[in-house]
Amino acid sequence: MTKEVNSKIGVWLLFTLIISNYVVDLEASHHVYKRLTQSTNIKSPSVNQPYRTGFHFQPPKNWMNGPMIYKGIYHLFYQWNPKGAVWGNIVWAHSTSTDLINWDPHPAAIFPSEPFDINGCWSGSATILPDGKPVILYTGIDPKNQQVQNIAEPKNLSDPYLVEWTKSPLNPLMAPDAVNGINASSFRDPTTAWLGHDKKWRVIIGSKIHRRGLAITYTSKDLLKWEKSTEPLHYDDGSGMWECPDFFPVTRFGSKGVETSSFGEPNEVLKHVLKVSLDDTKHDYYTLGTYDRVGDKFVPDKGFKMDSSAPRYDYGKYYASKTFYDSAKNRRILWGWTNESSSVEDDVEKGWSGIQTIPRKIWLDRSGKQLIQWPVREVERLRTNQVNLRNKVLDSRSRLEVYGVTAAQADVEVLFKVRDLEKADVIEPSWTDPQLICSQMNVSVKSGLGPFGLMVLASKNLEEYTSVYFRIFKARQNSNKYVVVMCSDQSRSSLKEDNDKTTYGAFVDVNPRQPLSLRALIDNSVVESFGGRGRACITSRVYPKLAIGKGSHLYAFNYGSQSVDVLSLSAWSMKSAQIRPMIYNGVYHLFYQWYPNGAVMKVNEIVWGHATSKDLINWTPHSPAIKPSRPSDINGCWSGSVTVLPSGKPVILYTGNDVNNHQVQNLAKPKNLSDPYLRHWTKSPVNPLVTPNAVNHVNSTSFRDPTTAWLGRNGRWRMITGSQEGRRGLALLYTSRDFISWKQSAKPLHYNDGSGMWECPDFFPVGTTTSHGVDTSSFSVSVKHVLKVSLSDTSHDYYTIGTYDQVKDQYVPDDGFVQDVTAPRYDYGKFYASKTFYDSVNRRRILWGWVNESSPEKDNIKKGWAGLQAIPRKIWLDESGKRLMQWPVKEIERLRTTQVKWESKVLKGGGSLVNVHGVTASQADVEVLFKVSGLEKADVIEPGWTDPQLICSQKNASSVNSGLGPFGLMVLASKNLEEYTSVYLRIFKASQKSKDHVVVMCSDQSRSSLDKENDKTSYGAFLDVSPYQPISLRTLIDNSIVESFGGRGKTCITSRVYPKIAIGENTHLFVFNNGSQNVNVLSLSAWSMKSSL
Repeated sequence: MTKEVNSKIGVWLLFTLIISNYVVDLEASHHVYKRLTQSTNIKSPSVNQPYRTGFHFQPPKNWMNGPMIYKGIYHLFYQWNPKGAVWGNIVWAHSTSTDLINWDPHPAAIFPSEPFDINGCWSGSATILPDGKPVILYTGIDPKNQQVQNIAEPKNLSDPYLVEWTKSPLNPLMAPDAVNGINASSFRDPTTAWLGHDKKWRVIIGSKIHRRGLAITYTSKDLLKWEKSTEPLHYDDGSGMWECPDFFPVTRFGSKGVETSSFGEPNEVLKHVLKVSLDDTKHDYYTLGTYDRVGDKFVPDKGFKMDSSAPRYDYGKYYASKTFYDSAKNRRILWGWTNESSSVEDDVEKGWSGIQTIPRKIWLDRSGKQLIQWPVREVERLRTNQVNLRNKVLDSRSRLEVYGVTAAQADVEVLFKVRDLEKADVIEPSWTDPQLICSQMNVSVKSGLGPFGLMVLASKNLEEYTSVYFRIFKARQNSNKYVVVMCSDQSRSSLKEDNDKTTYGAFVDVNPRQPLSLRALIDNSVVESFGGRGRACITSRVYPKLAIGKGSHLYAFNYGSQSVDVLSLSAWSMKSAQIRPMIYNGVYHLFYQWYPNGAVMKVNEIVWGHATSKDLINWTPHSPAIKPSRPSDINGCWSGSVTVLPSGKPVILYTGNDVNNHQVQNLAKPKNLSDPYLRHWTKSPVNPLVTPNAVNHVNSTSFRDPTTAWLGRNGRWRMITGSQEGRRGLALLYTSRDFISWKQSAKPLHYNDGSGMWECPDFFPVGTTTSHGVDTSSFSVSVKHVLKVSLSDTSHDYYTIGTYDQVKDQYVPDDGFVQDVTAPRYDYGKFYASKTFYDSVNRRRILWGWVNESSPEKDNIKKGWAGLQAIPRKIWLDESGKRLMQWPVKEIERLRTTQVKWESKVLKGGGSLVNVHGVTASQADVEVLFKVSGLEKADVIEPGWTDPQLICSQKNASSVNSGLGPFGLMVLASKNLEEYTSVYLRIFKASQKSKDHVVVMCSDQSRSSLDKENDKTSYGAFLDVSPYQPISLRTLIDNSIVESFGGRGKTCITSRVYPKIAIGENTHLFVFNNGSQNVNVLSLSAWSMKSSL
């Protein structure tokens, strides 16, 4: 179960993991929710995520930039704030896919770094040049907060993932000035460029002049020098700002796509589409028309006007859309962004906002008057468990449940046939707004023909449901023409009152004498509906309280007065797509200190071992990431940490032992960022970055283990390094603007006289009101800070909790905390050189620690390895604010197999021992809940018993009985108890007449092995729980290691044991009570554990 990454692991002094920042933003355009900009008291996201979508692209940030395809790989760029769940610090995040459905994230492609984009990298588009090279045009926000246009290009065209991008030194290419008279605050979102007959490039940029919305045209011969055209491509008075314009050709006949610069094939007729996102309404509108290539003018067809009367791609929540030409499949793909219907507070609570809709193929209808959309075929690969219904009749006021699919995550296609069209109600002449029709005539209002359709995300008793349905009206009293209205009614979608429950509607241009199709893609909190084979599309965002997960139901219904036939209905459960939000290419990286030449460490030959995992449990080893090769580390590559930069790029700071055996600090970075496993690393040519010298007086033999760096409010990086001066232990503080040139601060972050060398320091924030993790650079006011040091004198890890003054760069422990051996410990057993990292994907802080051996050196050499990592643990601040809590990561539970469960057993006083049969006792996970009675019969604790380890050593499990205890588990035990390790509790009165009690938790190794040379120390810790309440104990047993967690993680003890008899199938597991009073086992669950890979 425990992963020993290499067959010859010497000593794991320190390791680090990398996982990049996962933060979300809350806006759909450049304006929404700006009132949150200055907020620093942001709640951490909820772990319970019933609304997070399964097969929609849901990045940390919300809206489209420039989708494209390059060398067979689809690229999606999107706006993201890497520093928080509020607007600001906008970068271009980047993900790739081979099928438009499953996505892998990469480091940010573009981020603020130059004067022309220092205040944000806003939206834009990608253009593929004739030689196949892609470039990006994007809006930057300059130091004056003016919107300017810039260009970036890939650094390495041989990399199909295009991980790294460089900005042109000529930026900005287009900027507002007094001559061109462009509105500097309304000049954004350049389109994909296209080539004209004159071989000049064209691009349009959204803008406005007062209430006139317009698409400004620029031309260029080389994509670097741009000239503004005298006239815009198109404009409309009164429509307001045109955001995210899109301009592309469509073939007049057929559904194939057309390349943006195409003039059309011989005899092919092209039309052009101009789409704009109207800032006033937050909807996308398009017009069809003719592009005058000579005059660079777009002329809408008769009946089209570029304002809110124009047709829309989608009549629901859908904005800032973008198309691109998919050259691999000869189609045009449309992407759009869907905002939330939940409140801002709920968005902050759940930790994300906004998703991308399913990509849609888009083409011109035969009529030439509208665009057709349909989900890309690739989404059908996620279909499973098909249910088919044929020739069903939905009578008036009837409902038919569709069983056999996961109704919360499904794809449904249904074909209706209506009868008796003459019985349709006559539409009122004033009913020109379909959304108003749907709002006034919601699903509960019966008419002649309709409503009929689907009820999705419905609770069992219909307290909640979202209905997608049709109504059919006569155009006039005696007319043979009909009007079909499609609705998506959210009015009953949730019991939560403050959700947006707008009802949406659209006219569907179909003949109701023909079968009428409806398709709905349902994904937990989003419903995308396509009526009339894509002639009308409506996307709804809903947040039910009851109809979530297995509590969700799916119905076909007819509430009209006339019967409706269901000719066919096909429904599929939908698998979740692989959409990994900003974990570094979906992979955890573990770096560890390794001596590759044997089981006994030689410090001058230490390398950085490297392993990767996707679940923190199963690991794949790689070649060493860093090994001695330069003067700055020729005598050993010692420990350090990884920092993920705002661009998403990881870098390593590590201690090298140089040619003089001085400890110096170095930098390494990945050689190839497109490799998700980061198998090759290069060292900076300017190493060492930080050195001891006569000026700084740093102790050259006690200067090691740089931490993960964090950004201060002034934009400078900080990191601390452990050191000592005489007997003073201290955390030296360094700052840097560029991560290369580091300056030592006048004062250390913190120090303590008399504690000795501080190894492997760790400094990080913890939330005061939540168990969720906090990013290392967080400025939130709702945090405390933790400083952990590994004391070389004792080989134990100690931590304090306190306040970090970010102005003075000083850490002040809270009252009662001193950074020495009196401080609390993460683990009171074998546990050293620990390290935490922020897991941005699961919003938690993870703690890892190194566990040394209890066997002698000669045995280590014989078995060929020494040392391992403890199971990774989630760590958070207790409600009291006085201690840290720890619990094994949930992923470990995936290894559980055969379960044994007990309830309500009594362990009688005087010596009870019960064997737990049915699990592999040498490799198990055990959780037990004890309840004690007769607390008045507890022994009184001696006033001198202030050291719990001494109590556990003197009062071991087998030889000393007391009133209440010892009771607990005997693990890795032989059949006749020649060997066992006992993990147990004792309860004492604080004083003779007191009602207060002291609980001690022990891990007793004194009988763990018949091998007399093993270290058999007994460990102990006080456990701050009330014995009036049930007391929990969890133990992870893995052949030679026992990790125990008391009081749901208030106290942890790790033991390393090497029995001679109690190994493999000869191992037993017991629950015992050697105290004089009875103890109740309220529950016991034990699982056999598989080995990890």
